[in-house]
Amino acid sequence: MGVKVLRVLKWLALSWTAGAISVPIFYFGFDLNFFVSMMIGFAVAGVSFAIPILKSLRLRLQNPYREEIAYSKHQVREAKKKLAIISRYRFKVRSIHMWAQLSRLYKVSKAIIEMVEKEPMRYKDVQPFFVNYLPATVTLVERYFFLLSKPGKSIEMTESLKEAEVMIDEMALKYDRLLNQALSNDVLTLDVEMKVLKQTFQNDKQWIPTSLDRRK
Repeated sequence: MGVKVLRVLKWLALSWTAGAISVPIFYFGFDLNFFVSMMIGFAVAGVSFAIPILKSLRLRLQNPYREEIAYSKHQVREAKKKLAIISRYRFKVRSIHMWAQLSRLYKVSKAIIEMVEKEPMRYKDVQPFFVNYLPATVTLVERYFFLLSKPGKSIEMTESLKEAEVMIDEMALKYDRLLNQALSNDVLTLDVEMKVLKQTFQNDKQWIPTSLDRRK
């Protein structure tokens, strides 16, 4: 909201500057009286202020989902940064099981991010991933490796690490379910298309090419 206010104030300042400059131009350059020059100055300021608003409105009417797409792209950029953190930590773990789970999280996360990057309007289908799952996973992984790096682990610390490993396993399952749910419509569409294609093949009559009689 703050950016929009600053943008409007900038437009307003530029439009009034254009209007103020036009007054002496019309007064001295075109030999008009001061009142008419002032009216023209107000008109120039009004038109200058209206042009970017009308342009913005035209773009919005052409693409009513422009803001949603921009927001989705922003979320994708932020998610890529978080994904890089997971990728970095998966090569620091010594447990094969944890490496496999972190690699699984990375793979599914990358698939979700790439899906939304190609089709921004699908952001709604996987919104929990961007808003909750991925940020929580990064926090969990960072905390896990922080405790893992400490020497002389207490019983409580060991229990916390085990709980974190269980939670990471659960997050991997959540990621899989979310991606499968998002792709369910694609699977349904593919099934329908294959059924239609099979039906077409079954009902297709043998094609006999027509050719002209060749007489010697």
